[in-house]
Amino acid sequence: MGDHPAYAPCNVIDHGTTRPHSPQADKQNADPPDTAWVFGLARSGTSITAYAIADACNAAVADEILGPWDRTGEPYSYPPEQAELVKHFKASHARLTPHIIEQTNALHRRIAADAGKQRIVSKHPHLRFTPDEFAEHFPAHRGVWILRNPLRRLASIHARGWTSIIRPNHDLDYIREYAERWLDLPDDRRLIYEDLRRDPQAFFQRAIAALGWLGDDSAPDRAVTYQRSQYHGKSGEREEGRSTKRSLSDTARVVPEDAVDLYTRDPFMRDLFTRCGWSLKPSDYLPTLRQRAARKLRAIRNADST
Repeated sequence: MGDHPAYAPCNVIDHGTTRPHSPQADKQNADPPDTAWVFGLARSGTSITAYAIADACNAAVADEILGPWDRTGEPYSYPPEQAELVKHFKASHARLTPHIIEQTNALHRRIAADAGKQRIVSKHPHLRFTPDEFAEHFPAHRGVWILRNPLRRLASIHARGWTSIIRPNHDLDYIREYAERWLDLPDDRRLIYEDLRRDPQAFFQRAIAALGWLGDDSAPDRAVTYQRSQYHGKSGEREEGRSTKRSLSDTARVVPEDAVDLYTRDPFMRDLFTRCGWSLKPSDYLPTLRQRAARKLRAIRNADST
């Protein structure tokens, strides 16, 4: 890493004289920020959790800086090093190599310094490195892991038309692997998305305490205020005018019937749903009779118009 152009020393030239001071070098060499991570899977509430905590605790946000996207443009405007990190992490096959760890820490420092913050929340909604690998390679960092009702998560994905991200068996094996990791975590590191909907005050109290930032008793209140006023439909992109009281998946009911059958019959999922207080009644996920009739009528009208 020492000869990488983004991190090379900037203040000394060959004959020993001092170059003009570089603000970018100062940011790269700044003290590491107090770093917290929010883990989960896509459409599991990681965005609203990360941004609300950051707003409440005066922290910057590093939104999926490991990729898979280049986020050097709007609305994130991360420095060019972020695109480099994405490329290198992909080339490493999502392994936390020494180079990736150093790049990640350097980018956290840069983003926090650019924002004038001493804290940063790093959001990572992907099934990549394990909690044990995280603890080994980022020992000074803390994290929380969010789990959402898998059928509600699938409803959100289908409602937004993002079905290309769904893996075989309606994500069953993918969700099982994440859930197994989640179940093995200490209790205070585990969050349930439905708790955010049911009791956001308790949810943020628990999350902020787990991250070690509960020194300010009013922080959970500020997080709830943010959560009730902002709708993050896609990462840092806010959707103006959308109600924060109900998510799109609450009313969509667009999960395929065979997916509902698969999850409600699978022994592991049945146990997980019971432990988390989620319904195992298929009718709670499938369209109502009124919704079925309305969709059939729309299909007939669309067919007539073509």
